[in-house]
Amino acid sequence: MALFGGQRDASLIRSLNRELIHRWIDTEVLFYKTQLNSISTNIYEETNNKVYQQPVLIPAIVTFDDPTWQSDDFGPDVTQTATFAFLLDDLVDNDNKPELGDVIEYHSRFFEVDSTISNQVFAGKDPSDWFGGDTHGYSVSYIVQAHMTRQSKLNIVKTRFGTSPTAKSILPNNL
Repeated sequence: MALFGGQRDASLIRSLNRELIHRWIDTEVLFYKTQLNSISTNIYEETNNKVYQQPVLIPAIVTFDDPTWQSDDFGPDVTQTATFAFLLDDLVDNDNKPELGDVIEYHSRFFEVDSTISNQVFAGKDPSDWFGGDTHGYSVSYIVQAHMTRQSKLNIVKTRFGTSPTAKSILPNNL
């Protein structure tokens, strides 16, 4: 029987983490979950139009990598990756765990989820798979690696418009 890492210890760590992330760091991201049952695919199970659920505001710790610029025949392009760290309790409360293909919005930039990691545990014990039972340990975080993606690719924000009413008023009548 383990001496440390019981439910009272885990409760203390859980409350300290929540206060730190919710009250002091106070950074929130919008999380868009892919709605798989509403996506139409072709015969190869491919799609160009993803459908997302309504966004959910979730507290997180955000770390950006430096952007890299590339230039080719089509002009300059920027790529950037980011790491989003969530408290696992916040995701369980909202019943929203990020998965591959989901989208996270932060500072008007959209990031598509590439990978997820959930291996940070308190006292070296994950209550869901520790042989000593579920009375010790605590699964702390859920870390998401993502890359910046184009807004026009996502169909979340309307990026292309037809002619506006003001543009029509300037055009001659025969056009």
